[in-house]
Amino acid sequence: MTRTTSERHTDILNGYKSGGSRFNEWAQEKLGTFILTSWEWGALTMRWDIDDRFVMPDGVMFGGHIASVADHVAGLTTMTVLTDNKERFRTSRLVTNYFRPLTMPVATIEGRVVNASRTLIHAEADFYNADEKLAVRMEVVQVRRMTG
Repeated sequence: MTRTTSERHTDILNGYKSGGSRFNEWAQEKLGTFILTSWEWGALTMRWDIDDRFVMPDGVMFGGHIASVADHVAGLTTMTVLTDNKERFRTSRLVTNYFRPLTMPVATIEGRVVNASRTLIHAEADFYNADEKLAVRMEVVQVRRMTG
């Protein structure tokens, strides 16, 4: 199996990493500030600068918002293993497990593809709080599909 990310998905990920893509703008508006610090085949790391738009009055992130972020991270993680420019994917299953609260100011995210087959991609991501303790683990199944 080829272990080279497609040109299209490489461009998307590198654009996200440089901060100049439409995906950065969308994420900033809808989810918050994300910095893709590194990515390679099957893995990525991100920093999430949590702002007060997404924090409840007690200072804790709303779980539904974290699940939305988890789906966003799942998509970026999945892109790392797509080998054809025509490949796309859809989330089939998303499980978000909460271990401790996420609060401002920052979370670190480590995503990884656990298995990539012809039709399904399984990925996980761990969200660490500012104290570097595991706060959330996301597990996702993505269904591969081709366009055109």
